[in-house]
Amino acid sequence: MYSGLHKLTKENFFIQRKMMMRDLFFKLFEMSHFNTGISITPFSISHIVYMILIFGGIFLTAYLFRNKDMQKKEKVLRFLAYTLVVSYLSDFFVHDFVYGGMKIDKLPFHLCTVLCPIIAFTQFNKKFEKIQEPVAVLAIVGTLMYLSFPASVGSGEPWCYQAVQTMFFHGVELAWGCLCILFGKVQLNIKNCWKAAVGLVLLTVWAKFGNSILDHNWFFLETDALYIGVVENGIIPKWSLMIFTPAAVFLMALLIYGINYACKAVYAKIKTAKK
Repeated sequence: MYSGLHKLTKENFFIQRKMMMRDLFFKLFEMSHFNTGISITPFSISHIVYMILIFGGIFLTAYLFRNKDMQKKEKVLRFLAYTLVVSYLSDFFVHDFVYGGMKIDKLPFHLCTVLCPIIAFTQFNKKFEKIQEPVAVLAIVGTLMYLSFPASVGSGEPWCYQAVQTMFFHGVELAWGCLCILFGKVQLNIKNCWKAAVGLVLLTVWAKFGNSILDHNWFFLETDALYIGVVENGIIPKWSLMIFTPAAVFLMALLIYGINYACKAVYAKIKTAKK
């Protein structure tokens, strides 16, 4: 009898501990537990802090591994790819646990979410290495466009789960794209920009399909990315977003190529001047 009572008490103890951990998880990650009035909105202090952490981490990693061999750099890229996939897949379960439902926006119809499995394929399957250049460029463009205006994190506090997961996911994807180039794994060649264009056309078709069956706004093909009402107010027709959105992303991709060439030219001049 004593043994049974001891066992029951022990089980109750673990149940209580489990409930305490669950409550702590909710308190840490729910939208506004502390009621501080601080929210993560575009260009707020918390937004800027996130950006500093992300870019600081990228530059620090690039600096620490600048003289390492490619094998060690490859391990970093593999780690980032693994982390990206785990972060994305686990979100479907954790988001439901925290908020009581899955957020439909997380489905793979946006540029960044579509790139997640593609990054894994290019990183772990040599057959897909041919498209690693456009994937890296689009990963940089997509994440930069989102991180500069993170509207989908809502108006929750900076440490709520939605904000932490979203900024972490995009930060890791940006890091993978940048480090592919900084590590020399990917050599940008403007002649290959057509691959990015083809990818954007395919994404446009794929996102339009998702929007039509699930009534959403993936890849911002139904209303503008800033939600300022250019379609609703009749400024532009909705069908034009199927041209403007991928065209804007492609122009950003060309800008990445231009920045890359400019940085190489400046570095070459500095190196020549030192001789």
